[in-house]
Amino acid sequence: MSDSQAPYWSVMVPFPEGKKHFSYKCFIANKKSPGSPIVIEDGPHREFSLTDPELAAIRQGRPCVIVHVGSDFSFQYPNPWRGSGVAVPVFSLRSEKSCGVGEFLDLKKMVDFCVATGNQLLQLLPINDTTVFNNWRDSYPYRANSSFALHPQYLNLDELGKMPEAIRAELNSERTRLNALSQIDYEGVMRVKMSIVKKMYALQKLEFFKTREFIEFFKENSSWLVPHALFRFFTDVNGTANFDQWGIHGKITPKEMEALAAPDTFHFDYIGVNYFIQFHLHKQLTEVAEYATANRVVLKGDLPIGVSRYCTDTWVNPVLFRLNMRAGAPPDYFTEKGQNWGFPTYDWDTMAKDNFAWWRARLGQMSLFFKAYRIDHILGFFRIWEIPESWVTGMGGRYKPAIKIARSELDSRGLWDMDRYVSPYVHDGLVQRFFGSDWERVKGRFFESTWGGRLKFKEQFNTERKLQEALRLPESASAGELQYNQTLEDKLFILMNNLLLLEDIEEKGTYHPRFNFHSTTSFQELPGDWKRAFEEIYQDYFFRRQRELWRTQGLRKLPMMKSASGMLVCGEDLGFVPDCVPSVMDATSILGLRVQRMPGDDVEFGDPATYEYTSVATLSSHDTSTFRGWWENRDEMDLPKLRRYYKQLLKMEGEPPQECTTAVVEKAVATHLASPSMWCILPIQDLLGMDAKLRRPIAAEEQINDPANNMHYWRFRLHVPIETILESTEFLKKLADLNRASGRG
Repeated sequence: MSDSQAPYWSVMVPFPEGKKHFSYKCFIANKKSPGSPIVIEDGPHREFSLTDPELAAIRQGRPCVIVHVGSDFSFQYPNPWRGSGVAVPVFSLRSEKSCGVGEFLDLKKMVDFCVATGNQLLQLLPINDTTVFNNWRDSYPYRANSSFALHPQYLNLDELGKMPEAIRAELNSERTRLNALSQIDYEGVMRVKMSIVKKMYALQKLEFFKTREFIEFFKENSSWLVPHALFRFFTDVNGTANFDQWGIHGKITPKEMEALAAPDTFHFDYIGVNYFIQFHLHKQLTEVAEYATANRVVLKGDLPIGVSRYCTDTWVNPVLFRLNMRAGAPPDYFTEKGQNWGFPTYDWDTMAKDNFAWWRARLGQMSLFFKAYRIDHILGFFRIWEIPESWVTGMGGRYKPAIKIARSELDSRGLWDMDRYVSPYVHDGLVQRFFGSDWERVKGRFFESTWGGRLKFKEQFNTERKLQEALRLPESASAGELQYNQTLEDKLFILMNNLLLLEDIEEKGTYHPRFNFHSTTSFQELPGDWKRAFEEIYQDYFFRRQRELWRTQGLRKLPMMKSASGMLVCGEDLGFVPDCVPSVMDATSILGLRVQRMPGDDVEFGDPATYEYTSVATLSSHDTSTFRGWWENRDEMDLPKLRRYYKQLLKMEGEPPQECTTAVVEKAVATHLASPSMWCILPIQDLLGMDAKLRRPIAAEEQINDPANNMHYWRFRLHVPIETILESTEFLKKLADLNRASGRG
């Protein structure tokens, strides 16, 4: 059958003369053995009947198109199909040919790994260009400077063309040095790669721009390629990506971009080298995508929830973003202060005016390489945790959109003391409790007295941003000074957020409850009747009044995301999940994520055996410790908890080992593979944990990201080359056997 008329299937068959009623079943053919189908669908035969005009056409020998619309379009598997996959960031890969960091072409070996182990999917982290600061901070893959351009670090330099011996010697020397490191030296990698790329560009540029391949690439991608190249050029020229400091070029029009990127400009080589880089990145990733398809392996991408505040997208299309606000997350499993990701939030109403053209283009570009993708923080498509610029942490956020609390509503509940509710609640006793013997010095520096025995922050310290700037130390500061100031900042931030209500930024006189205000002394020291009133407001605001609004928002955006491409959509739905989210994800056929240590229900652990089919099961993620790290960290897994997990979830006898043995990891992997989830996608670190020779010696070194640290250096790299893993036949067979035994694939 052919899907050339997708979503319809078509087939040409001869019909016996005089026969009107037909029955049939579908099967998945085995190309290597046509007589032995991979699987024949289950259930009763499908049926259809020819109409009299169709019969007449057949009798007369005329071609006849027959459209049969069945009651069920889906293939009826004997059991619901389930697949397995491996998650690995491109940057973390180590191979003999890569230069200090994983590269796109290394993914071909990971496809070979999937084939050898019975996995059908390879999941990546975001791969877009993140060059904003031109230092190690650009290692953060979720802060892209373009939603379309790819990151230069993933370029394989050997494939740029014939390389002169001097450049080849430089590359080999630097590759040896960088590959000897246990972690990624982001700045070193970028310095080496950009140096060699520029030399290769200079050698090839006269012929490169005349090639048919480049001309076609430019024609198909110029809408994002030109703005990105100009953005990189102006970032380098001005020494900052902050386009508010670019003078007349802080705002740009398509006509101006065309003139600035013209080939006859004196600065064109700055533009041209970026075209050169993106062309080769596109070519190499396309090669990987085609290789994966040929080997029946799905490439799954990752769609970040936001873009950098200063990036190509916000420079060219500022009206699509709320540039004075930041996206983040409220306090949760990952961090008690919440998260401030630094991304501007989206102006969805403006985006809707052109039918979400920016989103459709973004997803269309992803679909050139991927067959599936993960929506990072899918909850943000229902409502986003929006943080004003003056906050550093996520504690001062509020949901957008939201039905706010009017002053009249507070009055009706007998809540009249607005200063008590909206101002940080601080008094001498609290300062003493927080700062001990140092309290008077802290009070004198940061606070001033107000009425009723209370204190307020001085004007120069009355926002988190002002406090952070005031406490910033020079790079020459000692470790002790840095630690003291960090502790001081943390405690002052807690006091600054010791309040109950946050006034809306745009609609004065309306309010949002401070998330988790029950933990504040401001709430704990309220009179009983005010406590009850605030508790009622909190429950209504977060769990009732927004339900329909947020459901409507999800149904407004997610069907658009689905229709923008043919990719399978999965959503990272962890955290504070509104009641409306599961039903909307189910209605839009978007798979959810299930991480065992973060169960959605009020239980200690998630049980993979109870996961719904429309989900992705996993042991850990890039934002958590690995399974071994979780097992061996007594802050996360104390002994009583460990015993319960060992007996109840793994069904293992005796006392659990203190170290996470290969047998324990294998059992945990097996229970996840056995889950009903459509996909079980496990991090490569967790899979390597099943093998004593391949696992990393220290489990704590396997964690990729620390979400509580917004200055985290993303430099994790596998300690063993992919080639070594592919030569480990015993390990490959073990994983293949586990996949086969679980019925996946």
